[in-house]
Amino acid sequence: MNIPLLMLIAVPFIGGLLVIFPGRYLRLLRWIFTLLTVLVTGLLLVVNFMGSSQAGFRLWNILGSDKLPQFFTTPVGLIIAAAFVFLFFIIILYSFGYFRKDEEADTEYYSLMLFMLGSALGLLFTEDLVFIYLFWEIAAVTTWRLIGFDRTKEKISIAARTILINFVGSALMLVGFLLLASHYGSLNLGDMAGQPLPVLAGIFILCGIFAKSAVIPLYIWVPAAYAAAPTPVVALLAGIVENFGLIVFMKVFVGTFVISWIWDLSLLWIALGTCIVAGGTALVVNDYRRILGYSTVSQLAFVLAGFAISPELGMIGAILFIIAHGLGKAALLMGYGAVEREMGNRDIRHKGRLVASFPIIFTGVIIASLSVIGLPPLLGFFAKIDVIYGIISSGRVLIGAGFMLAAIFTLLYMLRLFSSVFLMGSKPEPRIPQPIYLSILVFVISLSLLGVSFALKPLIAYIGAGG
Repeated sequence: MNIPLLMLIAVPFIGGLLVIFPGRYLRLLRWIFTLLTVLVTGLLLVVNFMGSSQAGFRLWNILGSDKLPQFFTTPVGLIIAAAFVFLFFIIILYSFGYFRKDEEADTEYYSLMLFMLGSALGLLFTEDLVFIYLFWEIAAVTTWRLIGFDRTKEKISIAARTILINFVGSALMLVGFLLLASHYGSLNLGDMAGQPLPVLAGIFILCGIFAKSAVIPLYIWVPAAYAAAPTPVVALLAGIVENFGLIVFMKVFVGTFVISWIWDLSLLWIALGTCIVAGGTALVVNDYRRILGYSTVSQLAFVLAGFAISPELGMIGAILFIIAHGLGKAALLMGYGAVEREMGNRDIRHKGRLVASFPIIFTGVIIASLSVIGLPPLLGFFAKIDVIYGIISSGRVLIGAGFMLAAIFTLLYMLRLFSSVFLMGSKPEPRIPQPIYLSILVFVISLSLLGVSFALKPLIAYIGAGG
């Protein structure tokens, strides 16, 4: 049994349970438990990198071969997990400085965040449909609680709408899993490798994927959730949670079954429609969180397109896009969130020329924005160009042109957003305090986009080793 992998997945859940016990008055102790859990998780991830050739393991066999592992590491899974753990570490540090003492009385916050990390790691490393569904549902419940964290009537309503859409999607996905189990006599994707995908099962599974990863028409929960949740939670949603559906898509539609060109073409058009609609909407809304919410919907469609075309270039581009978008969008949400904390509103029309008050945040936001836009030498450029080139080289020139138009939309709404907040309008009072601690975290995560791009060749070589 691969004990390091088992512990990598289990430690966040164990830590999430331990964090509950200090109680609401031992704030510092909750911080220490949470931070130690994340650090131990990171150490275990390093151990798994060092021994990535170790065999997987099984917990129990329900249906299918008793020789295939239910959990095992892959280069792709380890790379994405590293990005997730790093991002989660920054978000937790940000949470320490973001919440004021009277706002952090609810002891479940850090527990739920750690459960979410455990779900992400479990989903990355399992090939068993039962465990995929289990981690998927844990993430859905924790998302619901975290979005409604403030417990106001409006935010509870938004959280309820989120869980409803995701529950319907996951129920349909479960039907698809059961159809696969009935058809192939197994719940392990390894038993189905290289087989044709049953059409009805594929449609049901796609419904769950579309709901979680905000694909048209099931993206409607995302902008409202971004507006309702605390800033660190929104960063977690953008950077990690909304990739769950794409991870399942990669496992089922790319890594397991043989699908026809009709599937690929249909998914490309759906991704393009999502990208254009969400990107166009981001151009006209004025709440910075909703702008970034629609931006997330639009950007994740690039990932879906990269996976849908399947050739190596598009696949690598999609994986890089998950990392680049997660880091970049989290940096933007945390940067603008720190500004919102000091200014008191989210309407970009009521801000302007804040660059002098928030110089470090401004620098971090510029770096992250340029990556999301897709300009070199940042990681977002290499991810976006790989996806678009992969689409065009597969012969779908019209679809490729559509994604280039969506990239122009990204440029326009990103320019509108940071220029409205930092460069335009009347100069505010010079006494606005700069949140140094939060600013440094935003700057660090933005710089990671540059650092990862410099390590691009070994990163792509490592991903390519995973086939």
